[in-house]
Amino acid sequence: MIEIKNLSKNYQDKIAVDNLSFDIMPGVVTGFLGPNGAGKSTTMKMILNLARPSNGEVRIDGKHYIDLEQPVSKIGALIDADAVNPKLTAEQHLQLIAAASEISSTRVDEMLQKAGLEKVRNKQIREYSLGMKQRLGIAAALLGKPETVILDEPFNGLDVDGIKWLRNLTKDLARAGKAVLISSHLMSEIQTIAERVIVLAQGKLIADMTIEEMSKKSFSSYLRVRSENNIKLQGLLRNKGAFIQQMEQNCLIVRNLEMEEVGTAAKESSLAIFELTKVQPSLEQLFTELTDGKVDYVSQQNMNTKKG
Repeated sequence: MIEIKNLSKNYQDKIAVDNLSFDIMPGVVTGFLGPNGAGKSTTMKMILNLARPSNGEVRIDGKHYIDLEQPVSKIGALIDADAVNPKLTAEQHLQLIAAASEISSTRVDEMLQKAGLEKVRNKQIREYSLGMKQRLGIAAALLGKPETVILDEPFNGLDVDGIKWLRNLTKDLARAGKAVLISSHLMSEIQTIAERVIVLAQGKLIADMTIEEMSKKSFSSYLRVRSENNIKLQGLLRNKGAFIQQMEQNCLIVRNLEMEEVGTAAKESSLAIFELTKVQPSLEQLFTELTDGKVDYVSQQNMNTKKG
């Protein structure tokens, strides 16, 4: 197990990671989420001893990374798929890693086949697409049969077959008792594979929960209601303790009440209900709600670029 305690990283003009504490658990695929600049990659680099913490520590089975006797058997990671010598072939790249870590060459053959790179094993990496480099990086991360696998944006560049392969691979790793930490901006993929999510914003931990727990939170499911008189209904529901966040397409977005309570309130006031639907937001919607107001880089929507 990996324990992260009070981890911080300060640069001259920025706090990249701010007092983080969480564990990476075996047998679980954990989605590591956050807007650009949230501190995800910096945190991963500190776990791997590629960046020095300003404060706090990371312990891997009770030890610091530099004290591990066989680090490749403890943690395998893909941080940057382009961090390879482009003149090497895929086989040469993996053989170098295997030789340095005293791993059998038969494991190289196994991982080339597992990653779908057997037919291009002797092709120089400079000729690889981004998706092929991602497959090679994942193969390198798994070479030492590590107990924990850390993948930073591994879906980037993968085609449909590659995405399906990675989905199955991560689930298989978790079923085998491995801890899997995946950073990605593809919320739909994280929702498909992860059992737990950790969300960062502006370097701080803002959520650490299972997908099931997140779906039960008050900010999660809501009712979409449309009636013959939404203004009157809004007042009635608020008197019953409802939180009405906004109006959308002539609908009320209602939280803290059940469908039966809304229906009864409308009936008692002789209001016709035209729509009453329970909505379970996607992980992307929940992420947007969690990080609202905590994003460093925001693009302007619906910009009018015309000048008179």
